[in-house]
Amino acid sequence: MTAYARFIKQMISSRLYRPDGTVQTTKDPKKTALHEGAKLAMACGMDEDEQATGLFAADRYEQVLQRYEDTHPETHLLRVQAAFLQTPDDPAPVGL
Repeated sequence: MTAYARFIKQMISSRLYRPDGTVQTTKDPKKTALHEGAKLAMACGMDEDEQATGLFAADRYEQVLQRYEDTHPETHLLRVQAAFLQTPDDPAPVGL
């Protein structure tokens, strides 16, 4: 078990069913991060935006965040971006 596992909820992002019957499952934290970011955007005023509330209700969290960016000035920005965690056991990225 990795040291950061208790802080980050991993979600199934894809499943690959192979002809030999094996299944490869990939998990990442993106959906959870987008959901939490959209909740924060809603708490920062987007709950008064009819389009944003509809998107949030439809689980379209990326679009809620995009709506937030489109309607707020550059000085007040919330952005959720994909991040890749690297542990001491992972090889160093190329070029470092």
